[in-house]
Amino acid sequence: MKAVTLLTALAFVLVAEPAAAQFSAARPAPKTWITGWVGGHISPGRVFDPGSNSVWDFGSSFAGGVGVHRQVGSALSIGVDASFAPSPYHRLGGENDLIEKGTARVVTAMATGRLRYGGADAFGMYLTGGVGTMVFGMPSLDRWDPDLALLTGAGLEYRPSRRNALFVEWGRYWTFHQREGVEDNSSKFSQIRAGMRIGF
Repeated sequence: MKAVTLLTALAFVLVAEPAAAQFSAARPAPKTWITGWVGGHISPGRVFDPGSNSVWDFGSSFAGGVGVHRQVGSALSIGVDASFAPSPYHRLGGENDLIEKGTARVVTAMATGRLRYGGADAFGMYLTGGVGTMVFGMPSLDRWDPDLALLTGAGLEYRPSRRNALFVEWGRYWTFHQREGVEDNSSKFSQIRAGMRIGF
């Protein structure tokens, strides 16, 4: 009986030791994250364009984007983000008379960061911000018009596994169109996005 007990204990130790080593050698969390998302621009507003002597009045539209970020600390990630949206617009003359209407191509390219500041391991909240450019592609004018853009926002993130994350985010854009005294020719609007991140 003692021999059986001893052999059983020895077998348990031999099996448990590799399992413990396996747990202790658990892989670290990913540092690089690729993001894909869909969402929408909400009431981008209007800007006066001196080059065409007209007002560009943009409407709400669907949008989509991608991003790549690198985690540089326990809570901070920095990287780049780009998006595209086909935005309906009206181009108005000096007396607010309609010159034309159509669909503009709105593209963003920004350096962005995320700061996780609350929640548990699987579920958390974060702040986000960025700086870059918002480019308006105006088909009738055959021109791409880049503007300075700033972004602030906040989001909720859920990680069902070590390498996957789902999120929903609200953001606020400030854009500054080329004109002397940009504070008089800026627009601001909100954006909602939801998507997925994959870690490597």
